[in-house]
Amino acid sequence: MTKSARISRREFGLDAAVVAALSLSVSPTALLAERRDRDNISPTIAAGEQETGAPKLTAEQSRDVEAKLANITRKYGERLSDEQRKHLRRILAYNETMLAPIRVYALQNGDAPVTVLKVSSAKSNE
Repeated sequence: MTKSARISRREFGLDAAVVAALSLSVSPTALLAERRDRDNISPTIAAGEQETGAPKLTAEQSRDVEAKLANITRKYGERLSDEQRKHLRRILAYNETMLAPIRVYALQNGDAPVTVLKVSSAKSNE
């Protein structure tokens, strides 16, 4: 096995988490290939957003981004440069766009999970 073909445990864990978190409407192999192509796309900005700038946010999403940014600036403001603050705003805006489909579902604290992971051993039950 060549050094470039090896995959670290960290990369495997990240890939497994990405695949587990995806809905069936997105191709996991395409997303994994895109994640590994670090030379082409920044990990915090999606491909379509590099040309257009910031993602399109609703007024509520913009308020959430600004509130989170204000909190981070309050805590770490003296350590952040202007460029880091702009980068942080882009990251927060991108995260808000990714969270939008998840926030559509109304859940209560008592709601049961939809699926349960059942791990079975490789040996067959005899």
